[in-house]
Amino acid sequence: MRRQLHWILIAAATATAVLPPLLSDAQPLPPTTPQTTPPGTPRQGELTITLQGLEARLLPVAIPAFRGSGGDAVSAVVSNDLRLSALFRVLDSRSFTADLDAEGLNINAPSWVGVGATAVVKAQVTGSGDATRIELKVWEPGSPSAPRLTRSYGPGNPRSLAHRIANDLIQLYTRTAGVFGTRIAFARRTGNGRKQIFSVDCDGENLAQVSSGRRLNFTPAWGPGGIYFSSQTPDGFLALFRQGRSEPVLRADGLVMGAAFGGGRMAVVLTRDGNSEIYLGSPDGSNLRRLTNDPGADITPVWSPDGSKIAFVSDRSGGPQVYVMDAGGGGQRRVSFQGSYNTGPSWAPDSQTIAYAGRTGGASDIYTVNLSGGAARRLTEGQGNNTDPTYSPDGRLIAFSSSRGGIFLMNQDGLNQQRILPGVAEGLRWEPR
Repeated sequence: MRRQLHWILIAAATATAVLPPLLSDAQPLPPTTPQTTPPGTPRQGELTITLQGLEARLLPVAIPAFRGSGGDAVSAVVSNDLRLSALFRVLDSRSFTADLDAEGLNINAPSWVGVGATAVVKAQVTGSGDATRIELKVWEPGSPSAPRLTRSYGPGNPRSLAHRIANDLIQLYTRTAGVFGTRIAFARRTGNGRKQIFSVDCDGENLAQVSSGRRLNFTPAWGPGGIYFSSQTPDGFLALFRQGRSEPVLRADGLVMGAAFGGGRMAVVLTRDGNSEIYLGSPDGSNLRRLTNDPGADITPVWSPDGSKIAFVSDRSGGPQVYVMDAGGGGQRRVSFQGSYNTGPSWAPDSQTIAYAGRTGGASDIYTVNLSGGAARRLTEGQGNNTDPTYSPDGRLIAFSSSRGGIFLMNQDGLNQQRILPGVAEGLRWEPR
């Protein structure tokens, strides 16, 4: 038992180092499962991004600075979101030849065809702060008789409205809305032996500290009312807390850590019976019953999006490996076989694909495995240590921690790796929507 608990604490305390980001041109793959319906069926001849494996191409889009006070900042957020989505190629504004003042929110089509723009995004910003309003027009120079999209936004915060615009543009061309405006939770060392929980917008902005005061906080998870995390209590035990609450949600003899929420239920790791095992209960910590029962350490449960399965990590076969079980604890089976140290599972929206961190040859990389069979697919390689993957709610993106420099985003196929936040991070969990 002492060996197993030591392994748990080592895993919880692991952190990565930092180096510069890697950027790459990418061809996006389709989302694993569409999450939303399109605003309407495209008219004949209208453009869409056809997402079929590596045949997909980035859509060239021109986004001149939005008109009005603060418009340049709003258009910059939209442009960055579209770059991170790995669906669009945002054209350099220095190549624009159009007379933007004369055009206003309209376009002179030949000026935009000449710079290679398939779509042109124009907007007028009025007001400020939470009273900001935006009028949007999306034009296609190849079909300039009418805007492809006309929409009004606000009143609201400029950054929030910018994320809504980006999400609508993604939906317009892929029929699935984007995820910008959602947040990623993670743990980070803050000095003096402390580790705190943070969250950040998925574009790397608006970093906020969630936990405070206590010496050791880790394993964040999104649940009812916000972010849950394990925290060290004054008597040296670990209890489960929720952001904004000073009293623990769950406290028991031994350690309480690694909670996950799905379908109105909570899976959580307890050591009250002398070994780290996974229990099922209500989100308030009541009605707990044991799901695993073996000599190995069973930790980090993660619910499948459809609520039917739980992925977790166990060393019952020697080193840590990824396992899956039914929501009731039955059908426990190993799903990672490549490498001797595999941790950090995260489900894709299809509830059939799992991303995880696997160590081979001394380095840790991100892999995916499909439960229907087949070999694991390696997404990172030869670029430092890469750990703690977490899928975006639409399945198109994976966030992960890297020794290259902090939190990165990449396509679900491993391309278009971009750093969004510098600094060491671990235990990443993307906010569901």
